[in-house]
Amino acid sequence: MLPLAGSTHDGTTDLPKRISDVSLHVYVTPETLDRIVASVRTVLDDHVHDRDVYAWRFTMPVEASDPVHHDLESQWRSSCPGLDPSAESTYEIALSLVGESADLTEADIAELEHGLALAVYGATPPQPGGGVPFTLRARQRTDVVAPELDRELR
Repeated sequence: MLPLAGSTHDGTTDLPKRISDVSLHVYVTPETLDRIVASVRTVLDDHVHDRDVYAWRFTMPVEASDPVHHDLESQWRSSCPGLDPSAESTYEIALSLVGESADLTEADIAELEHGLALAVYGATPPQPGGGVPFTLRARQRTDVVAPELDRELR
């Protein structure tokens, strides 16, 4: 049997104490999304640089039927009356951070959220009616389920 990642010599696993999931939804053009993702990557790299935290990020389009899309599109339309949002779409930039509780405190996640908001503002060109509509939500959890240790990998 192969050892599991994070396994100790006695076969137990060293499970993380906390997981923080951050969801950033933006209503933008694909070009603006590229700039925001680059800024988010920099903020995330800087945030975990001196911490024992594993982090990953992925970006995906949000369905037009999703309520988040409707909310962000409505914000855009109200700040840009008379303009056509044909090039804009809603995207989710999802971040997950895994590490010890001391490295993922509520204050640390609030600092990350602040940096992400600044990344959105700094990566976007001036908009006719203001900034880019976005939402930012973070959730911390400690409900990690232990993997099945008896399972053999083939």
